Amino acid sequence: MASVMLPEVTFQLDVKEHLEKCFLNEKAIAQVGEDVCKERWTNLLTALSYPPACTVLRVSTLHHSKEDTKQYLSQVLHQQYSLKDRPPADVNDHTNLDDTVVISSSSVAGTSRIPVIPSSKQVIVDRQCGLAVMRGADIYAPGVLAASIDMVEGDNVSVYVDVNGLCRRGLTKPFDGAKVFLGNGHVVMSRRELFVTNSEPRGVAVRLCEPVFDCPSLNGILTDRLFLQNLPSIVVGHVLNPVAGNRVLDMCAAPGGKTTHLASLMKDQGVLIALDKSQNKLNKVKQNARRLGLSCIQAFSYDSTKACSRDMVKLSNHDTEINAPPYPPETFDCILLDAPCSGLGQRPQICNQLQLSELKSYPAYQRKFLTTAVELLRPGGTLVYSTCTVTLAENEGMVEWILNTFPQLALSQQIPHLGGCGFEGTDLDVQHLSKLQRFHPVTSYTSASPTHCNLDTIGFFIAKFIKRMECEQTG
Repeated sequence: MASVMLPEVTFQLDVKEHLEKCFLNEKAIAQVGEDVCKERWTNLLTALSYPPACTVLRVSTLHHSKEDTKQYLSQVLHQQYSLKDRPPADVNDHTNLDDTVVISSSSVAGTSRIPVIPSSKQVIVDRQCGLAVMRGADIYAPGVLAASIDMVEGDNVSVYVDVNGLCRRGLTKPFDGAKVFLGNGHVVMSRRELFVTNSEPRGVAVRLCEPVFDCPSLNGILTDRLFLQNLPSIVVGHVLNPVAGNRVLDMCAAPGGKTTHLASLMKDQGVLIALDKSQNKLNKVKQNARRLGLSCIQAFSYDSTKACSRDMVKLSNHDTEINAPPYPPETFDCILLDAPCSGLGQRPQICNQLQLSELKSYPAYQRKFLTTAVELLRPGGTLVYSTCTVTLAENEGMVEWILNTFPQLALSQQIPHLGGCGFEGTDLDVQHLSKLQRFHPVTSYTSASPTHCNLDTIGFFIAKFIKRMECEQTG
């Protein structure tokens, strides 16, 4: 594949300055040196622009054989890649996770590549569409901003993403703003259908046949067997490790990837409460549970920060009836708080428009969830806190606050531990940092050789806590 150098993700200036200070703070520099801190910062800015080179999927092993699922998936990819006129990507087991498979792209640095030469006719897509294309999607009509004036069905076209959001929809002349080449495709809808005869076009407008970033298209593929999920999100479920018969709470459950994973790990036995404030998002949790054949999940539209009521009688370990929130203290054996966060670890990104005031607001919001989680967790129970962001304040800084605020919580070693340790820059010591799990993204697309899928991930953070028994707290 052709090598395309993407521009670094752009942030609001004050946000970028804030993030840089986060990585280059005095404590971190004193502990690991300025060169290490600078390298982390520059690697992050580079990696965020690119999609991970490997596509990771979780297999619904509760109802389906992983080996059979891999065979079906390989057949689908063989058919898909035959249309691209190139060898299909490999489907392999993940070496550490028995319910996970990895599709490895052959189009990264250090491997044999077929140059992608842009066609003369062009299609310009918006940022949201462009990010989806980087992860393997075709080009759908709502995402098309402009196209060559003579574009008709059957044409070969080059596809570009508008970097700064400046392309006017329906533009008739060539777009001369900042853009990035994503690959070539076959036109399904003519320009006339897109902008003249159809006021609200729907469906596929261009099928990508020569992508620069060669991720497979998995929309609608083996939906009862597979869940497309970032690797760290799968690791979270294994770290919490609920077992059959547990009472489990997922405090921010939508769209349900982690929820359904937890239910599978529980063998669909016990009670899994899934909460989310948005009813529309919660409907996705229910839909995913149905398609994966999971019945232990009870989903409620509810503000998790208000999910504990001290006026309610505590449940005994033998109580199996658990209904709508709120719940009495010490109800749950396991709690997952995949917290609302600034999302700065998501990949790929082109132009991040997060405001500094919003970025700074997240830690206070996360503390509200954590306070409720501690109350709802039974002594001896497990709490896992995770984010898909990279800031110290939402990650290591939050762990420091938890340990200072809740002496009944003890930081616990994580299994599996596939990411790196926590970053320096807070008052957490080396022993604490070693128990944290931070996935700091790197990219295979700019390196001399492919990077392992455990490293070429989104930015992600995981902390695991055990609530001490009452005798330990008082002793």
